[in-house]
Amino acid sequence: MKNIKKIIAFVLTLTLVFAFAGCGSKDTSLDRSGKKTIGIIQFGSHASLNNCYDGIMKGLKENGISEEDYNIELLNSNFDPSVSQTQANNLVNKNAAVIIAIATPSAVAAANAAADKDVPVVYCAITDATVMENYDNVTGSSDIPNFEKQLEVVTGFMNKTALKIGVLYSTEESSSPVQVENLKKAAEKYEGMEILDSAVADINTIDTKTNELIDRGVDCFVNLLDNTVVGKLETNILPITNEKKIPVFGSEIEQVKVGCAASASIDYIDVGASAGKSAAEILGGKSASEIPVAYITEPTNYYNSKVCKDLGLTVPTTVTAEDVAK
Repeated sequence: MKNIKKIIAFVLTLTLVFAFAGCGSKDTSLDRSGKKTIGIIQFGSHASLNNCYDGIMKGLKENGISEEDYNIELLNSNFDPSVSQTQANNLVNKNAAVIIAIATPSAVAAANAAADKDVPVVYCAITDATVMENYDNVTGSSDIPNFEKQLEVVTGFMNKTALKIGVLYSTEESSSPVQVENLKKAAEKYEGMEILDSAVADINTIDTKTNELIDRGVDCFVNLLDNTVVGKLETNILPITNEKKIPVFGSEIEQVKVGCAASASIDYIDVGASAGKSAAEILGGKSASEIPVAYITEPTNYYNSKVCKDLGLTVPTTVTAEDVAK
């Protein structure tokens, strides 16, 4: 009887040893279904960022990544950098196979969370890619506005060059001051042109800042690739400027579709597809450091004929543009 008890005790001990060994070797990158996680952090919801996501999914698919083989986790930060950081930390703790971050605040959050960890980060739609240069295991796609061509559109539709142009930008986005400076440099070409910029601390000050620039006598606005501002373009900025008959010129096609007069626009499907391609290459075995950053820079001109009519703007013969009015 004693021998039988010893044998049972020995077997139980071996069972526990193997059980704990199995726990220690478990692949934490797999979810309950046994799939690796592709984490996508989108800073907020507006048409440009939504296009980035659609482009990412397109880029993954075109480069051999099937949605059925991965747990694709889309997280929306609702324009709150602290939420992006929490989401990034959670994805790193899950040992995601790759984190794809749409817009600068989400990308910085992901890169910080993944620092010194074996989780690669692919950013999408960062205008100033230099903010990511000090991070390892990171690559992505950068959207760079061509402000020279943008001002050609603005001066063509406004039919003059001596303009006071209002610009709103968020202090939460590191690339926005760089865009303002690049716009000012492009404006130096035009005699009498002045860029009046105003920083918004958060979305609650956008109405006030818009009215302040109007009170300073701006002839029109140029909207940047600033997600905080773009997120309130349709609901806050355009109702104010339309009432005052002051045109707003966008920086990409979706802004023109929702009510900006015209734009020299980057295609965010392309920006997203480039990021998706990089993520697919990482999932295929490449390291992020092997994949060069993609720069999407060549714009296409668009205008909204309904908006132009309401604002008394004529499509200039000097600008070739496509009408996106519905």
